[in-house]
Formats: sequence, C-alpha cells, structure tokens
Amino acid sequence: MGLPLAAGELRPMGFGFPSYVNLLREKLERSTGSKAREFDGKALASLAGISLQGESALLQKPGDCLRLPKADLYRVVFQGREGASLAEVRLDGKPYATVPLTMPKSDYMYRFCPILCEPGGGEAELYCLEGSVLIYRAEAYTGSFAVINSGLGSCPLSRYLLPEVWDSWVKAWHPAAVIAEGNTINDWLAQETPEEYERLLLQEINMIRRMGAQPFLHTVSPILGPQDMPYSPVRYSCLVEAARQVARREQVPFADANQEMEQKMAALPQQEGAALLFSDPWHPNAQGHHIYAQLLFELISPFLSGLL
Repeated sequence: MGLPLAAGELRPMGFGFPSYVNLLREKLERSTGSKAREFDGKALASLAGISLQGESALLQKPGDCLRLPKADLYRVVFQGREGASLAEVRLDGKPYATVPLTMPKSDYMYRFCPILCEPGGGEAELYCLEGSVLIYRAEAYTGSFAVINSGLGSCPLSRYLLPEVWDSWVKAWHPAAVIAEGNTINDWLAQETPEEYERLLLQEINMIRRMGAQPFLHTVSPILGPQDMPYSPVRYSCLVEAARQVARREQVPFADANQEMEQKMAALPQQEGAALLFSDPWHPNAQGHHIYAQLLFELISPFLSGLL
C-alpha cells in the first residue's frame, strides 16, 4: 500500500515522507505501543563503523558484518552490483538467507530481504560472503503490529499481481491484513475497462484471502482536469465505482476516501477545494493523505483489536 520513494522505483519510501502509509503507521504505533525504526545507508554505516558508498553502507570484503538492533521483524534493502556480490543474513547467529546481489546494470538495482523472527524477537546480522555488499536501507519493527509499505510507483494492478512482484512485495511478509488501494491513477492510465478492472480487483482479493489474510479496500482521491484521451477512453470515476462494487459484492471492509474528498471539495469554491487537498491535479497533498490515514485507521482498528 502507498507510494515508493519515487515513481517506478524499487526502493521503499522513508518514514518521514507525509504519505498515508507513514501516517497510518504512526497512528498504530501510538495506539498499540508497536515501534518502527528506519536506517538509511548513512545511519547503517555509522552503526557498524564502516564506509559509505553512494547512498549505501559498504561491506568491503568477505567476513565484514553489520549487526542490526534487536527486533521482531526486519526489512533490509540491498543494492546490487555488476561485480561479485553475495550476502548472507544470520538471525541469532544462525544462517537465515543467502542473497545474491550480482545483477546487470540498471537504474534500480535493489533487492528486498524480509526477516521474520520467532516470538520474542531476534538479532539480525548481515555478512559479506563474496566480493563486496551494499546495504541501502533497513527497517526494524518491534511490537504486535508492523505497517509495511508495499506500494510500487507507476505500477498498474495488472503488473502488481504478477508473481515476480506480488511474491516479494506482499506474500513474503505473511501478513495478517492487506490494505489494497483501489482506482489508482496507474490503473486508469492502463486504459482497462471497468469490467477488466473489477476482475483484477477480485483476483487481488482472492490472492489476499488465499494467504490467510484479511483484505481491506479503499478508494483514492478524485482527479482534477481532463478525464479523456490521450490518457484513457474510460472516465476515472468509472474505476472508482468499480472498486465500490467489488467491495460490496465481496463484503470487503471498505473506506471511501474518494467520496470523503469529493464532499470536502464540494463545500468550497473549486480553487480553494483543490488547494486544500491536492498537490497537483492527480495527487493529494499532506492534508489529503491525512484523510486516507484517518479513514483507514478507523477501518482496521476493530480487526487489530481482535488480534490482541
């Protein structure tokens, strides 16, 4: 759910960015006592007393190690290299995963590694086995709940549901719940018909349920300006209604952020309403993200209370 660092990038966004995923995480931390910590490359290099190469901490040679603070769950993002690069993750001193990091040069040479600890938590260590290893980012979660940002920019649902994306960005976490973002701009730009989009949403809901997780669904903001070609032959509002219909039909807990924002804008002159909620005609501003976060917090809180 949510947005990555930048459109199309395979890197997670920092916790400080005012997106609804980060705002929702903050609300859940305050209400449950759970905690999330993030470490960028500079913080990781300082933590281990090692060098920084570009934006990533550098394990220069085999045997070099970076130890992370104790947590219940980690997300580590390695940066790939063209040359030899092989990492090993150890949990409480025992081998947990081997991560090959040699890859062809591209703009986005990153690889995720989820680390799921046993009850009571654990301590993760990252080792260089071959060549050198770059560690771009790490997240450490403690407590009963963790909000994992699994959003992928510029990615329509038809691509997101492919195994090479879904399995690493969603399934690998064994989630208790998945909040699906409906009627995204990228789905609209994919020029799918409402019927095709409904089928994709139904596929996503079924994939969530097959993992044993509870699906939640929400709409996102309306868009301002033209809703026709060259963008799409389908009006954006048709995809919004498709999400509503799937939620009703499948009895999926649902938050209609689109309707909430439409109502707030309707009470104001057009330019004032746009300035209140939007950073540009297609994307909400910080206030718009606050609306998403509050609606979702109210939506999922009863479910989370039942897990305690």
